[in-house]
Amino acid sequence: MRVEEFVTKPEIVNEHEMVFSRSGSKLKTKWRCTSGTRRGRVVGNAKDCDAPIDQRKRAQMKVTRKTKSKVAARKAKKTKRVNPASRLLGMLNKLRKGSVSAGGKVQKAYKPPKTNLKGTVGTRKTVKPRK
Repeated sequence: MRVEEFVTKPEIVNEHEMVFSRSGSKLKTKWRCTSGTRRGRVVGNAKDCDAPIDQRKRAQMKVTRKTKSKVAARKAKKTKRVNPASRLLGMLNKLRKGSVSAGGKVQKAYKPPKTNLKGTVGTRKTVKPRK
């Protein structure tokens, strides 16, 4: 059996898409699974999207996440804010992902970072008191 037998229009069947990932302070290309047992997960090799999941490791990871989630979230938040590789990583992944408009043109999802201009004229807002 072939895919053409089930699909009426010529559609592209994508099981994974390339993304950038951080390993220490270096950036690497990895794959995000869009189908299979590891859907939504980032893996190092595209073949791993259909690999069976080890249930023992899965159960252990649930326990680890439950106990260490607050510490890990705090560390990740700091790393994403401070590490230059993490800041570059977000920009690269936004640039890679383009959104298609109604006209068919690909629009870039990247928006330049907001600048914090303190002390400029006209930036002061009036705050209404609560009732």
